[in-house]
Amino acid sequence: MYTDHFVSLHENVEFPENPHIAVHLNDETRNFPTHWHTPMEILMPIDNTYTAFINNKEYILQPYDILFVAPNVHHSYVAPESGQRYFILADMSVLSNILDFQEILSYINPTALFTAEESSDVYLPLKSLFLEICDIYLGHENIYASAPSSESDAVQTRSVSLTESLIYSRLLEMLALIVRSRDHSQRIGFSSGKQQDYINQFVIICNYIDTHCTENLSLDGAAEMSGFSKYHFARLFKEFTNESFYKYVNKKRIQYSEQLLLHQKMSVTEVALSSGFSNTSSFIRMFKLINGCTPREFRKNRAG
Repeated sequence: MYTDHFVSLHENVEFPENPHIAVHLNDETRNFPTHWHTPMEILMPIDNTYTAFINNKEYILQPYDILFVAPNVHHSYVAPESGQRYFILADMSVLSNILDFQEILSYINPTALFTAEESSDVYLPLKSLFLEICDIYLGHENIYASAPSSESDAVQTRSVSLTESLIYSRLLEMLALIVRSRDHSQRIGFSSGKQQDYINQFVIICNYIDTHCTENLSLDGAAEMSGFSKYHFARLFKEFTNESFYKYVNKKRIQYSEQLLLHQKMSVTEVALSSGFSNTSSFIRMFKLINGCTPREFRKNRAG
């Protein structure tokens, strides 16, 4: 069994062609030590096997197996001596306003593997959509459509790239296939007969956190909202999201703060307080823990 000796590193994924999507055809023989990043990753070997470790669990991928790695999940890769594989990296935060999107992502959290033998109901359409995304992105030209240059002059047109829209539409279709093919209640493992009621409750709670993360949220308050005791709620919440309550809340606050840093002329202190943190030092500490850099470094690197 392969284990690396590196501390898990945060990878700041670069999107060279499109703002939120990257596709790579990789034939490197070097291993990738344990790391994590905010975009979702989908991997497909084309020839030869490829080994992945997701949260220290080993997955040996055969050619054309499809592996989903959820955002913010620790993973590493071991390469064979030869072979090619596709990587798709997609920033899913741009879809966060879609109703129940957090629950949709939970179907691949922390990972989901689809093979021809064990996933016959969805494997072929997933494979087709995956390869379509690669073809769209790696085609030597972007896909464009014409659009009016202004309301006052509809005769003159400008080119509008459809590449990202086409890719995201296929990613959503892939996720929809996965959701329809799986029994969520069995995967989460709730033992009660009211499984679907429990699931609905936690979806509502997660959606509430997503939209109120800048407010004063507490474990006691969330548990009261759910109707469970604090300790029972904490256990079920982690089972549902794969994260503790406060880790989930802090990640949402950091995601919110990133948008303020990039798009608002606010000081770090103002961003911290606007994002739900009680003081600047705790904000900087949490930001660096999640992103591997300080808020100022994040703003400087993205601006550059």
